[in-house]
Amino acid sequence: MQYFEKISETTILVSATAASAMAVIAVYYVFTVSQKPRIHTSNNRIRNFLQDRVKTLDDKYYPSIYFWEGRLQSVMGLRLRLSPTFKLPYRREIVPLSDGGEVGIDFMEPDEKNVKGPPLKVFLLPGLTSSSQTSYIKTLAMCILKAGATVIVFNHRGLGGVPIKTPRLYSASNCDDVSEVVAYLKKKYPGERMIAIGTSMGGMVFCQYIIQNPEEARETFICAMAISICWDAVNGVANLEKPFVNHYIINYGLTQNLKFLSRKYREVLEVRDCWDFNKILRSTNLREFDSSFTAPQFGFPSALDYYKSANIVDDTEKFTIPVFGFSAADDPMQPIECLPIEQAESPGSNLAMIVTMRGGHLGFLEGPLPLRKPFHYLERVVGDFVHAVRLYGEEMRGDKEVNDNSNTNSTCNHR
Repeated sequence: MQYFEKISETTILVSATAASAMAVIAVYYVFTVSQKPRIHTSNNRIRNFLQDRVKTLDDKYYPSIYFWEGRLQSVMGLRLRLSPTFKLPYRREIVPLSDGGEVGIDFMEPDEKNVKGPPLKVFLLPGLTSSSQTSYIKTLAMCILKAGATVIVFNHRGLGGVPIKTPRLYSASNCDDVSEVVAYLKKKYPGERMIAIGTSMGGMVFCQYIIQNPEEARETFICAMAISICWDAVNGVANLEKPFVNHYIINYGLTQNLKFLSRKYREVLEVRDCWDFNKILRSTNLREFDSSFTAPQFGFPSALDYYKSANIVDDTEKFTIPVFGFSAADDPMQPIECLPIEQAESPGSNLAMIVTMRGGHLGFLEGPLPLRKPFHYLERVVGDFVHAVRLYGEEMRGDKEVNDNSNTNSTCNHR
């Protein structure tokens, strides 16, 4: 008691306040931050597939206690996965394109001796300036491989170490290159089961492919997953122009990556007379860059016209295969009010939206400590999803089941 008598009232008050604050934060985290993902769809077959086969979605998602806010999740998502020095041993193939360009696609196959059940090919499309060796693509590839499927990573033009040969890069509204690579894969793997997983811009491009090639998509792919994609590009870019983190960190960082890419290939690109390269390199945000570079490159009079062309939210009724959107409500580019939840819940929809309350843009970090590790919530969901589709994918389309009753656990476990 003598010890406590020596402690000043100020010290006791400060300690009590700190303890109360921590208690409040803990209660807020447990009951508000940590929640089960919500599934929005009118399609009972798709809903039943998720509820019966993708068991990770039954559990609460506990975001990192250090980075549960969406913008922090987005910024730290690349930094708390695999180191840039860690390289996956892909097998590279170069696919020539009809306009004289070419892209690299990277393959990783599972050990067939360790895989029970039917084979599956997963066509993985990275985001805006990402490639097969980008941190989150590597961890997704590892989970897909662990789920017993072959990984096929599509590298956009100029990325993945394959230089451009023609004065053209890529955009979120143009799926020509994807269409040609899909044709290449159909010849390479005739009649084999395939799904697509697109992240951010890669998911936007693949959704455009489904919309523009509905019958081919139906014949080629069982389903698709679109992770953290910008369903509404017009509002997506507007959201990135909000202060402070959105505009000065996320928007600025993406713009610098695009400027680096255009500067790298300036000698090849500058032969076209549709742009002023000095103006391109003075861009300070995505809208300025797209106004000077992307829009004129693909024949749009303005960046706004380009963004309208890249919108998917109004065309989801054209999906001819099941599409699973996986997004966070606090994604700084595409918050919950921009997600096509109403479209997913409308009659006859082929879209299911899986929405977590937290996770940001391609973040979905979890764990008690802010340490680098390969597998977070994103990887667990994708690994579980791929494993389920490989064994039971035909259930969601009403086809004959191809499962061999394998009990193999090939999902990415939380570590």
